[in-house]
Amino acid sequence: MKIRDFNALRFDVSQKPYDFSTSQGMRLLRANVDSFLRHLGVKTRRVYFMKQVHSDHIACLDDGPEMYDYYGYKILPATDALITARKNLALVSRISDCTPVLLYDPVRNVQACIHSGWRPTVKKLPAKALAMMQHRYGTRPRDVFAYIGPCIGRRSFQVGKEVSAAWREAFSFADRVIYRDDAEHDHIDLKMTHIRMLLQAGIPEEHITVNARDTFTDPRYHSYRRDRPHYGSNALISVLR
Repeated sequence: MKIRDFNALRFDVSQKPYDFSTSQGMRLLRANVDSFLRHLGVKTRRVYFMKQVHSDHIACLDDGPEMYDYYGYKILPATDALITARKNLALVSRISDCTPVLLYDPVRNVQACIHSGWRPTVKKLPAKALAMMQHRYGTRPRDVFAYIGPCIGRRSFQVGKEVSAAWREAFSFADRVIYRDDAEHDHIDLKMTHIRMLLQAGIPEEHITVNARDTFTDPRYHSYRRDRPHYGSNALISVLR
């Protein structure tokens, strides 16, 4: 069974022409949100964005965290992961090469919508979100299903040696996801990093679904590295029903 098999959870990662960047302004952002919710088959005005700061900060919406108005929706300050057990709340993680991760516990009916850029990744944000699900809701890792969405691929994600060093400090499996490029650069496999992180956290391998697409090479997606300074934003949007 895969995460998409559960009727109680609706989610997807947007492709062009959707653009969830702030450059769209209120009218176009709201039109994109409304259209994508129709694509998901969901009717809700309760949409929650994050002011993503590439941190390991997590907000549990069921605990009433601080939030602000955002074009008629809500936004959580300085947050890179949202968790809730409430139905009909649309959680949004905006990504433009970073890794969107969705965790779902069908036993407790809890979800975590995560923006895992490389800095949140080395801070093990997805594993920390899972730990919060365990602490707050009694989630058991063996019950959790995970989705790792489209992000920049291994061959496209060239990094300096200082990033590789951070990987080696964070992960015991680092040498299995780092590939040497030249004297100053390596390539890192973000998807495999997340797979191994979630496996170490106790999620069964057969519960993990991976979208293999590379946002840098696939023109259907926005990409920060490819399109900067004028780049758009894809979004993982997930809703419990």
